[in-house]
This record gives sequence, C-alpha cells and structure tokens, in this order.
Amino acid sequence: MQIATILVPTDFSEHAQKAIETAEILAKPLCASIHLLHVLHLPVQAVTPEMAVVPVGFWQDLRAHAERKLDESRKAIESHGVRCATEVIEDIPGFAIAAAAKRTNADLIVMGSRGLTGIKHAILGSVAERTVRSAPCPVLTVKQDGGGALRLRTILVPMDFSPSSHRALDIAKELAKSAGPAHLILVHAYYVPIELEQFLIQQGDPVLERLSESVTKDLEKILTGLQDAGISSEYLASRGAPERLIVDLAKQKHADLIVMGTHGRRGLTHLLLGSVAERVVRTADCPVMTVQEKRG
Repeated sequence: MQIATILVPTDFSEHAQKAIETAEILAKPLCASIHLLHVLHLPVQAVTPEMAVVPVGFWQDLRAHAERKLDESRKAIESHGVRCATEVIEDIPGFAIAAAAKRTNADLIVMGSRGLTGIKHAILGSVAERTVRSAPCPVLTVKQDGGGALRLRTILVPMDFSPSSHRALDIAKELAKSAGPAHLILVHAYYVPIELEQFLIQQGDPVLERLSESVTKDLEKILTGLQDAGISSEYLASRGAPERLIVDLAKQKHADLIVMGTHGRRGLTHLLLGSVAERVVRTADCPVMTVQEKRG
C-alpha cells in the first residue's frame, strides 16, 4: 500500500500537535502530502447559556482564527519540505473526519487520541473512536504523552490471518522499508476459556495442539517471506487475552508502533476482534495504527 496523502484532524490542542509532528515524520520518507483539517463543531444558530443568539460576526471570527492557525501549521510543515493543504469545515467531527478522508482520497489518518475535552488517562475520545470505526483508510492514533518523536525501529503486528491483519502486515512492511529500517514482530494471541480447554482434554481432542501447529506453520511462512524481502522479523504465538498480550509485548519489546487489523475471526480461537483493537488503542503506550478490511 502506498501512502500519498495523510489527513490530520486538529483541534489545536497539544495532542493534535503531536499528531501533526508524527504525520510530518512519516510524510518525509514516504514522499506524502499532508491535509490539515479543522472541524468547527457549533450549530449554525449557536446560542449562549442565556439563550441569546451568538452574533454572526463571532462565528466568522472563529472560522478566521482557525484558518490563521492552520496557515501557521502549513507554513511550518512546508518549511521542512513537505507539501501541505488546509481546510476548515462546519460539521460534526466524529463523522466529518471519515467523510473528509474519503473526499480527499486520504491513505492514512493521523490524529491525537485525546483532544481538548479529553481526560488525563489513556482513554479514546468519542471523536477518535468514531473515526477508527468508520474511516475508509487506516487510522494512526498518537498520545501527547507517548514519548518523544516517532522513530520506527520496532513495529508490532498482531496477526490472526484475517484480511484486515494481512492488510495491516502489508502496511507494516511498507513502513519498515520506507520509514525505518524497522524490525517487525508478528504476534498471534488467542484465548481459550478454561472450561472448554478442560473439556477438550477430557475428550482426548487434540484440537488445541493442531491449532498451535497450524498457527506456527502459517507464521513461519510469513516470516520466510519477510526475510526474503530483507525485512528483519520474528514471531510469537501465545495463549491469553489478546489485548493484554499485545500491549504487554509492545512494552517489553519497546515497540515504537503497533499496526493491527480491526476485524478478526470469531469462534474457538476468539482472535483479534474489533473491540480488541479499540482496547489496544486505549491502553497501549505507543502509537497504534488500526487497519480495516479494504472496502469497495
């Protein structure tokens, strides 16, 4: 997958500024352009608590202020050799960002996981959460307190062998080569309820053993392809709660980025479901890129 256009929604908070900086770091080696977007989230007939209609001039001043702030960011980005466009729209942010990504043919959205209304914990705001669910392209969420500038040395890629996880792997490979070089760590995590495990053991059913062998074989095949392409890589398969294993492993391996699919298979293996991806985004210390199955 080629990343040519990066959409960056901004509310001018510190978290949004971190997203802009991250987008710029990625744009340089990828030769991508940045599209800065600010969404004015006020009704056309805005009112004060006293129910007095806000003067039209106030609304115009608000837009003008946003345009000036965006222009300042644009000039800073372009001074570093990255092409940049700006846009101010009036809409509901949670829906407008995904629509803007489609309209601008964005290949990636980079946004802060907490905005001006966020709380001081690693919890996604509703705007970022809606964007992750509805965006037509991958979404990279970053935290303002997530360390220094992004440097791609180690990328963690959860694999459940679904279309979305394979697409995530393709993007991780591109980033490892273009924005790295980076080392890829493939992780396959699955959860088997203790009651089911005991039942299978009592029945003498070797399904868990066969599952482990199948997973190992699939991961080794992927690993061979990565190494043939000159990409440093390794894999790990483990049983347990997927989101906890992913977050813990990312911390242990000092991962700079997690790239994962947002839809996985259901059933016995209970692998990477969309809700797992959301929990990883909320709790991981490093940036997380969520990748949906290709639409259309």
